[in-house]
Amino acid sequence: MRIVSLLPSATEILFAIGLGDQVVAITHECDYPEEAVSRPVITECVFDSKTATAQQIDSEVRALAREGKSLYRIKDDLLRDLRPDLIVTQELCDVCAVTPDEVNRAIRGIDPQPQVVSLNPKIIDDVFNDMFLLARLTGIDAMPVIDGLQKRVRQIAPAFTLSDKPTVACIEWLNPLWRTGHWVPGMVELAGGIEVLAESGKPSRGLSWEELKAKDPDVVILMPCGYSLTRTRDEFETVRHTFPWSALKAFVAGRIYIVDANSYFSRSGPRLVEGVELLAEIFHPEYFKGMADRIAKYEIQIVN
Repeated sequence: MRIVSLLPSATEILFAIGLGDQVVAITHECDYPEEAVSRPVITECVFDSKTATAQQIDSEVRALAREGKSLYRIKDDLLRDLRPDLIVTQELCDVCAVTPDEVNRAIRGIDPQPQVVSLNPKIIDDVFNDMFLLARLTGIDAMPVIDGLQKRVRQIAPAFTLSDKPTVACIEWLNPLWRTGHWVPGMVELAGGIEVLAESGKPSRGLSWEELKAKDPDVVILMPCGYSLTRTRDEFETVRHTFPWSALKAFVAGRIYIVDANSYFSRSGPRLVEGVELLAEIFHPEYFKGMADRIAKYEIQIVN
């Protein structure tokens, strides 16, 4: 099959389950695995999000939403030339990837029409189901890969009790503040924490400083959606004086962490399992010291 991936998490899933050689195009944000980067890029962002600050991105996204415009465009000529059999897209978030309306516009007039599969994961189990779905549609057996990932998650839970669990707040955007949603609260629970700002499977939402201070969690994880570790650190330095972070007990205890959201939390792909392992080591180093050795230590930083 000739497969076009319209979101980074789908690209990661396709390569993980053995379909990488059938992927003929990726998005401008796909950067993992390394062998995927050589594929033609079939999308583009309507503004330069790479150099913009969090506040500038938020303002641009809100302006485009008011005008009913998409953040991303599909390169129509390239799509027609590639003549894909399968397009993998999403319905979860208009900010994260190409919208269904943009996909429908782009494939209009293509003959024969490609099959379009739209993923809509809410929790981490949905990600495993998406992997199974894509494997079934393409006629391959992905169960060994899926079983291996699920086994890694199951190995974490027996190590701690309810009394061990720290309260946790995961922050998805720094300016303005947003708390996480969807699969991240469930990841916190699997790793032995209690997310105090969000519910598993529910969308992310805006967050006031007063709410964060009232909850005053034991641990704060900064994971701006789509940001790398370095970009999050840089962004935090530009906004750290916007709010009195030092008033949080997590700051006093040295338990505000910056993580690589783009790799392990933002994308609904197989590396979410590594995100759970990373959180388990943060929350319970007495049990999990070294569990995330496959993750370079510089991908966790402590705010000070």
